[in-house]
Parts: sequence; C-alpha cells; structure tokens
Amino acid sequence: MSQRFDLGIHFTLTGEYDRAARAFEEVLRDEPRNGRAWSYLGIAYAHLGRGADAEAALSRSLGLLPTNGEAWFHLGVSRGLRGVWGEAATAFRRAVAYLPEDLVAWHRLGVALSESGDEEGAETAFERALVLSRETGGSAPEAPVAGHFDPHLVEAPEPEGPREARTWLDLALSLLSLGEEEEAVAAYERAFSLDPDRARRSLFRPMLRLLTVAAGQPVEDEGPGPIPSPVRPAPAPSSPRPGLRRPEVS
Repeated sequence: MSQRFDLGIHFTLTGEYDRAARAFEEVLRDEPRNGRAWSYLGIAYAHLGRGADAEAALSRSLGLLPTNGEAWFHLGVSRGLRGVWGEAATAFRRAVAYLPEDLVAWHRLGVALSESGDEEGAETAFERALVLSRETGGSAPEAPVAGHFDPHLVEAPEPEGPREARTWLDLALSLLSLGEEEEAVAAYERAFSLDPDRARRSLFRPMLRLLTVAAGQPVEDEGPGPIPSPVRPAPAPSSPRPGLRRPEVS
C-alpha cells in the first residue's frame, strides 16, 4: 500500500478528515480500483458533511470489494443519518454477514430495524449484540425499542476500564442518531472517563458537530475537555440504563 494511503489512514485516526480526503483522492487518481481507498474516502466525506459524496464513494468501494464489511457498516451509518432506515438496515445486514462477531454492527442493525418498524427483527439483532457483549466480558447498550426490557441488563457489571469504553461510545453514537443529544453526551462522558484516547478518536465529536451545523446552531471551538461545544452535558450515568426508550418518530 502506498505512503499516501498510510498518510490518509493517519489523518483519519487523528480526525483530520479534510486532509484524509485529499490523501485518498490522490491515491485514487493513481489507483482508481483501490476499493479500500474508496471506503476510507467515503468515511472522510461523511465526517465532512458530504453525505451524497460519502455514499457514492462507499458504493464504489463495494462495487470493487463487495465483501467489505466495514464499507457496508459505514454505508448503513450514512443512510441512518439521512433517516432512510430501511436502506440502512439493508446495509447493516450485509455488514453483519461479513462481520458476524461485531457487536457494534449488530446493535446498529437493531436500531435501523426498530426505526423501520421491524420490532421482531430488531429484538433479534439486539439479543445477538447482548450475547456478543457477554462473550467479550463487556456490557451491551439497551435496545432503544419502546416497551422492551431485558433483565440481563440489570445484572450487567459496572464498567471498570477501557474495554467497556467501546460499548459506551456505541451507545453515544446510537443516541445521537436518534436525536437524544443530552443522553448521547452523558454516554460519551462515561466513555471518556474510561478511555480518553479512544473517545477522542471516535466518531462522536465530528458527528455531533455535523448535526449541530445542519441544525443551524452555532459551533464554538472545542476546548480541552471531553464534551464538544455547544451541547450542554447531562450528568453521566453510572451504567447503561435499561430504561432507554425509542423517541416518537414525527
């Protein structure tokens, strides 16, 4: 793989998505059939708020590498942000087909199925995510399905270290996609307390910034703390709460 590709990966990991996009664009000028570069370019575009370009790049990647589970996952995320939950569920189904042990992909599939009205399918996906979470020693986020309660969640141990940060970050991203900003910030705060480096590298800050700009709200420069402006954080919960409910869809 070229040095320019490695540089694009570095910029992606450090959150410099404009520079990442330029790096992968340069790679693709010389290697137009590089499916991985198309995938990462799509991810960079998504963070920059270029939704249509992101989906085009991810689709191009999947045309070259149809078994790229990560590209299917990010395509699902992009579709979810646009509110086309049926199409998002289709993408997440393909993602879990190629990434069957990925807890995050199963949880996102559950969210998409729930939002598209398939509560039975959503519950199955959430149960699979819960099984994977227990197998890896973590705790799973609650399925945002109205009226659904899982007693296993009450017994989940208190998160104690960096291993659980990924679960909290997944919960934060899912809540953010559902419009629950204060709950999302609280979950992100918890992840930050467990693993600050992973939290800083997560999708949460750029997604929150993107949604804030899209809503026409002012965005201030981010300070050194864990919570990006302008959202006011709610108190961080001590553990994933079993009472989360899916908001009404207008």
